[in-house]
Amino acid sequence: MRFQSNIAVSEESYAPIKLDRNFPVSTPHFEERSSTPDIKPHIHDCLEIGYCYDGTGVFIVEEKILPYKKGDALLINNHEVHITAANPGGVTRWGFLNFDQIALLSANAGSDERFLEADSLSGAGFENIINCDQQPEICSTIKSIIEESAEKADGFQSMIRSRVWSLMVMLHRMHADSRHQAVIPGRHEKLNRITPALKYIAENFSRDISMENLAAACNASESNFRKLFHKAVGCSPKDYVKQLRLKAAAVLLTNSRQSILDIALSTGYATLSNFNRQFLDNYGICPRVWRKSKRSS
Repeated sequence: MRFQSNIAVSEESYAPIKLDRNFPVSTPHFEERSSTPDIKPHIHDCLEIGYCYDGTGVFIVEEKILPYKKGDALLINNHEVHITAANPGGVTRWGFLNFDQIALLSANAGSDERFLEADSLSGAGFENIINCDQQPEICSTIKSIIEESAEKADGFQSMIRSRVWSLMVMLHRMHADSRHQAVIPGRHEKLNRITPALKYIAENFSRDISMENLAAACNASESNFRKLFHKAVGCSPKDYVKQLRLKAAAVLLTNSRQSILDIALSTGYATLSNFNRQFLDNYGICPRVWRKSKRSS
């Protein structure tokens, strides 16, 4: 794999959020993100929620590659390094908000305080992107929290408290029967070493990518970089890029009118035949059938 190496890649940043002690909910920020975002992989010290108002793309959270579309929502734990990018050539619009659910609600939680725990809402098996088709109530609640905080109408603090409480309960109910491993403490040290590579891949997966340049971005030899990457992410860099491309393509097949050839080219495939073959191997059906099945469902 090869790619151009003229884009600067920087280390992961810790981005603490300053919250009011009396009402620990941030003012939301609304952002456009392109396929080459100017933000680097980062981590906060509190929960973050988001709502996608337009566009399609991928969120990279730790080792997870999570595609999203308009109407989907997001929950990021304070344990998880993350970055997002729009699909190649596109732009997405998001609203984001941070809060400290324990400081906000614990005084009135009583015996239900267990719902304020958020450590379990993380890890390899937790889907940080909440699909609006599968969980419309959760997505609507997240959107309403963000917009209540932006509009600050009379009684907005009480409304936000009630909706954050509802959100936490719904999230725990949604994952009550799931079996997944929460983020392992100390794991960030492994991810820190490869975050320059993760950022570069997120921005440039539609191009050819060289192992040499990925390794150089992380100040490592190629052989050491492969080992570091596998320890942090659980797969090889080549397999990671392949999954990122295929997931981005699957979102575009479902949510855009681009031709299959244009989607293949925009997600890093030099030929349609190679794209069709890898898509079939990964999903068990060809792109054309995938698109037809998603549009008829």
